Amino acid sequence: MINILKITGWVVLLTSMIACSTQRESIEKIEKLEIELYSNSKTMFNPQTAENLVSEYEAFITAHPKDSLAAPYLFKGAEVSMGMGSSYKAIELYKRVYTEYPDYVKAPTSLFLIGFVNETQLKNLSEAQKYYRKFIAEFPAHTLIKDAKFSLSHLGKSDEDIIKEFEAKNAGATQ
Repeated sequence: MINILKITGWVVLLTSMIACSTQRESIEKIEKLEIELYSNSKTMFNPQTAENLVSEYEAFITAHPKDSLAAPYLFKGAEVSMGMGSSYKAIELYKRVYTEYPDYVKAPTSLFLIGFVNETQLKNLSEAQKYYRKFIAEFPAHTLIKDAKFSLSHLGKSDEDIIKEFEAKNAGATQ
């Protein structure tokens, strides 16, 4: 009986050590890709590196969903995806941040960014409207609330139309 407990203890210890080693290797790989992607301002953006980084973020989250780095990595993956123009991937990852990590400080921002990506990249104004309204309803005191209200009130308007509105507003204020 004591031998079985000792063996079980050793198995648990070895499994834990292997998991920590794998986790550390994964973090190191992510850090290396982040450096490669962000530090070379003299070279052109490398989409393959960005895709590899997003894949590594997702692999880490799958293997370690409760880790303190999971939510930040998921958010970073969404940011990289949005920056690459991988709009659907960005929305998918922002939705995961919002739903899987609702207590994460950037969960509300993720909800706003779902609307933003729908508006600016996909030109899906009905989805943008839906998410901006949801954001406004759920986070009325958030720092992005003015941005959400502005975006919602100007959905579908061209930059020229928005500029004309501001000019007319300013002209009326000076009279």
